[in-house]
Amino acid sequence: MSSFAKFNKKENIIPRTIEIDKNFYLILEKLSNETYDASINKLVNAAIETLVETENIKTYPKSNSYLTRTFLIRESLLNELYKLKKKYGLPIYMLVNIAIRNALIEEGIII
Repeated sequence: MSSFAKFNKKENIIPRTIEIDKNFYLILEKLSNETYDASINKLVNAAIETLVETENIKTYPKSNSYLTRTFLIRESLLNELYKLKKKYGLPIYMLVNIAIRNALIEEGIII
């Protein structure tokens, strides 16, 4: 495996305004600032990529507190989100929140 293979190839980045669970956003912000050498956008893209690969789509009780933020999502991932939206009948914002929640559970940050 090449040293550079761990990096994604360049592709179009699509700005997408999404309602995100406030608690998830605050955790992502902390992870970006204190733990990982990655922006919040990159953390969100990584979470979406895992969701697309696993299709681990489990709904959870809706939060009472959402923030509206614009994320830069890789075009290929956005296209896959649209496929999941059609398959599961869930809006994009909910799929993104599920992806982030799954990632935070996987990291052991939330239960």
